[in-house]
Amino acid sequence: MPKRKPLSDYLEQIKSASDKQEKMKAKRLGEIALKKLPVLSYTPHEEYQLYRLLALVYYSLEKYSHSLELCHKAYLIALKKAFSVLDVACVFSLMGSNLVFIGNIPQALKRLQTARQYYDSTINALRANDKTTYCYMLIDLAYCYLHQNEIKKGEEIIENKLPAYLPCLPNNLGVIDYTHFKGEYFIIIKKYEQAKQCFTECVKMSNQIDFPRGRLCAEIHLATISLLESQIEPAIRRLKNIIKDAGCLRLNAIVCEASLLLSKCYNICGFPDKGRIIENRIKPILSKLDTVWLYEKTREFDRLYQQLQDKTKHKSKLIPQVLVQTLSDRYEKSADKYTLIGNSPIMQEVYQIIEKIAPTDLPVLIQGETGTGKELIANAIHTNSQRVNKAYLPFNCVVLPETLIESHLFGHTKGAFTGAHEDKKGYIELASGGTLFIDEIANMSLSMQQKLLRVLEEKLIYRVGASKSTPVDTRFVFASNQDVEQMVKNKFFREDLFYRINTIVVNLPPLRDRKDDIPLLVQHFLQKYGRPSPLISHLSPSVLALLSAYPWPGNVRELESEIRRICVLYPDTKTITEKMLSENIRCYIPVSVFSASKNSYLKNAVESLERNIINASIQQYNGNITYIAQHLGCTRAVLHKKIKRLKIDL
Repeated sequence: MPKRKPLSDYLEQIKSASDKQEKMKAKRLGEIALKKLPVLSYTPHEEYQLYRLLALVYYSLEKYSHSLELCHKAYLIALKKAFSVLDVACVFSLMGSNLVFIGNIPQALKRLQTARQYYDSTINALRANDKTTYCYMLIDLAYCYLHQNEIKKGEEIIENKLPAYLPCLPNNLGVIDYTHFKGEYFIIIKKYEQAKQCFTECVKMSNQIDFPRGRLCAEIHLATISLLESQIEPAIRRLKNIIKDAGCLRLNAIVCEASLLLSKCYNICGFPDKGRIIENRIKPILSKLDTVWLYEKTREFDRLYQQLQDKTKHKSKLIPQVLVQTLSDRYEKSADKYTLIGNSPIMQEVYQIIEKIAPTDLPVLIQGETGTGKELIANAIHTNSQRVNKAYLPFNCVVLPETLIESHLFGHTKGAFTGAHEDKKGYIELASGGTLFIDEIANMSLSMQQKLLRVLEEKLIYRVGASKSTPVDTRFVFASNQDVEQMVKNKFFREDLFYRINTIVVNLPPLRDRKDDIPLLVQHFLQKYGRPSPLISHLSPSVLALLSAYPWPGNVRELESEIRRICVLYPDTKTITEKMLSENIRCYIPVSVFSASKNSYLKNAVESLERNIINASIQQYNGNITYIAQHLGCTRAVLHKKIKRLKIDL
């Protein structure tokens, strides 16, 4: 029997290519090794190294979902074989970095916090490479804190922790990354002079190593600081140069970001026509950019423009219209448009996570209250995956008694138990090649969890009564209306199974946290149940205000039932009035109103209703004060006074 080629040969070649920045060569070598793995000789630690090295290569090539998938494999090996704390910390750190770029900041934060705990537990034993990884992990962690508006925690890392590890950064690129990030931090805390020093240093270092992208990104921030300091003309000159240079280098994302800022400058100066010309020019480029980039820039521009609102006489929408329209167009063209309804920021985050992780084979855990649409998300993940032409099967752990779950999941052989008259495949085997959605996983018994864990680890199933295993290739998506992590802490859910299914966690918001989506949802359900005409002919602002005030304990499912009931009971009506709503919605009074004093009860109730009606009208007429005033039957002056008194943001 011929001797197997050792995996170590490939590992040396991959590492050598990576060290020389030959990324595509390293990727090709890694993928060859991955394909040949069944015929190579290797130790568990060498297999771990292959997954980790190739994950780093994918990360450097901005293939974050593929990198995350390999991180998951490396993590499972490290966990199963009880590798060192540093091995696990390294993988957690890379997982966190990938999740940052995918846009799943809450999950990234959890991974990075865990990585920091591991590193800090062995801080005195860190080698040079470990210190480098630790330094990058701290930068990512601080970024997550700032993103979540936990400024003090980010400040502690930036000011106190990172400086000691900066000498560990391997090259000038690492120093540029840190200096750039520190400049962003200074902008957030409004220390503009320190920010300018950081970005000026980034420009200088980028020029020294011929790194034009780094220089142009720093230049954009310098232009932003000029804007914040009301120095519009210098900002315009700098942005024009950036657009010209980035266009020559075909750095489309930088062209778009600089153009959006330039458009804002023209609006501030009172030249909206020039701003529109700039925005129209970049429309074709924006449509090709990554969705995560679009969402992140939306968030950044929202924050920046809020800061600018108080500094300029010319008020305008906080987010560039061309950016909003690009995201809206992408949503309209999405295959999930008719199943996933909602365009609120919190749902946009869910969509971008789906877009990134759907093409992988990573297990996904969807958490959310009953009625939030967990099965719709699972179906969207399958629809956007490479398994779309294969089976998609849903399985609910609550529907069947415990004694039948094993047979239905794993299948059984003839004669395995009374009534087993023939061999039967289970859901896992039937979904092989496709996706199995297991709903209410938290209700599965601990013994069944152990059997499911074995499937996830070995990709093999044993039918009930069978002596031989059957290989399966099933992608698992799990859902729970409970916090599974909390159940692990309370010993109601297996910790080892949780570790294998929590790489990607999608937390679905309750409807009360995404009330901006209620008009879209109502329109969707009206069309679904036979009312195809536009929303405006069906829903008055007062009705929309009542729908928005109600907390929806049954979430989207309850809203759907309400609209369906109205369509059945009032089939000929053209306008939904307040009397058509269920009594519990029509008569709902917030708890906060009950807690108010008797004298302020009516005042608070009236103000709450006014606020909801005006907010609904603002959304309906896209912030146009003239149209809103006409619609509400008052003058612009009266409307402005109400908006100011009720503290409504336009």
